[in-house]
Amino acid sequence: MSKLPIDVPKEKLQQIRMNTFRKVQREKITKKRIVPVALVALFCLCILFSIRVSPTFASYVAKIPGFHALVSAISSDAGIKDIVDNQYYEEINVTESKNGLSLTLQGAIADHTGLVLFYGADALLNMSDLYLNDVQLFQGDDQILGDYQTSGRSTFVETDNQEYTSSTVEYNFPEPIVYTSKDFKAVFHFKDKEKGDFEITIPFTLQNEIAQEKVIPVNRMVDIDGQKFTITQIRRSPLKTAIDIELEEANTMQILAFDDIAVMTDSGERRYSIINGTSKHGDIRDGKFTLYVQSNYFHDSDSLTINIGAVQAVPKGEDFIEVDFGTKVVKKPEYFDWDISVTSQNVSVAVKKGDNRGRLLRLWNAVKEDGTPLELTRATITEDEQYEMETTYFQDYDGKAKLYFDYYFNPIGKNIEMTIPLQ
Repeated sequence: MSKLPIDVPKEKLQQIRMNTFRKVQREKITKKRIVPVALVALFCLCILFSIRVSPTFASYVAKIPGFHALVSAISSDAGIKDIVDNQYYEEINVTESKNGLSLTLQGAIADHTGLVLFYGADALLNMSDLYLNDVQLFQGDDQILGDYQTSGRSTFVETDNQEYTSSTVEYNFPEPIVYTSKDFKAVFHFKDKEKGDFEITIPFTLQNEIAQEKVIPVNRMVDIDGQKFTITQIRRSPLKTAIDIELEEANTMQILAFDDIAVMTDSGERRYSIINGTSKHGDIRDGKFTLYVQSNYFHDSDSLTINIGAVQAVPKGEDFIEVDFGTKVVKKPEYFDWDISVTSQNVSVAVKKGDNRGRLLRLWNAVKEDGTPLELTRATITEDEQYEMETTYFQDYDGKAKLYFDYYFNPIGKNIEMTIPLQ
């Protein structure tokens, strides 16, 4: 089978080659150790930012060490692609080394809602024995507190047993960050099987002007057979589009989830929920929360249309199971007909395949008898031909607790749409 052609403008490619060559000549590199893969990665970075690459070409670039994290982000999030196309991605390329590990902060995307760091690491050690335990972020001397998550890393083996890994760290700020200073440092805390715990600190300074959030008042109420919620506003930033929602306190049903939510511009450009990252902020049971979709910040539009595929809800007061750890199930809703097993530390539910449309119950929100949270330690999924077994593990606890559903398939409304003018 012949390979698909890759459309790369030859004149622009030649210009990139010449620019790269002249730069190398001027700098007169004297380093003894030059990794060929790194030079290829630099060359491909020029291509990535100079032309709009085809999906086929992007798949080739993603296999090059140093590019996997950025290309993976572009391929899974249309908003990140817009950021690159509009040159809002900021190159940093600062490297620090310790214990045989060379860590490079390659670039960043920053706005008032979050900060994404793209990094790579290479070493003459077994990457499978190296773990990233924590990443602290400081603005000046002040630590920035907030949720963060790392993407799955991809490891490549280079020459002479050199290994390279590429990944991201995504920070989500609960309150908009004020960029009183653009001087930051990221402290990476590693644990290695042989070398033990160690940390690498990388200082960096952002140069780009930080894009301002665009806030659009909405205040539209949706009534589904007496179950009401209001979309109060839409907030657009480069990293994400936020949809703020309030639930009516008088509702008799506990709304659990909004399926397949999307935002569409008047040109038909549709953006869906964020796949690899934070898609929700706040506890829906508190009545106020935020859903995130991929950003359309750089798209001009006279209106935005919000689409909701379905709203899932169950009767209030019947949105949990109650268990006595080590003994039995104390209470469960009448509609809940799946088998539950309880031990001293975990609760397992056997869900018949297809019953919950492939979604997890996520019984992670657990409350003890005294009203304090029961700490989650981990969750596992196993399956056979008929059932998916969802097991949730908690801290040692001898007593009763309520475990609240995060999702239960029971649609009360489908295909909801509203159009919001922007002018």
